[in-house]
Amino acid sequence: MNRWMEAILVFGPVLLPFIAMSLLWRRMKRVRDEAYRAREAERPEPQWQETIDTRDGLRIVRDQQTNEELIKLGDRASHSHWPISDP
Repeated sequence: MNRWMEAILVFGPVLLPFIAMSLLWRRMKRVRDEAYRAREAERPEPQWQETIDTRDGLRIVRDQQTNEELIKLGDRASHSHWPISDP
């Protein structure tokens, strides 16, 4: 029985990181997928309207309109890894 305890004390700390990391990796993937699904869920955007009076007496009205193409372009640029070319 003494040999078993020695073996556990020697091999236990060596095997613990491999067992713990596999369990933590699975949890991290599950939490990340839940976070991405929550982000993809449709959220109602607040509607707003801005009115500006000009010197000429005209009233300019600007509505909220999101530009999906511009948002996708910025998202793609933030996730890409372009090489730095600084001659």
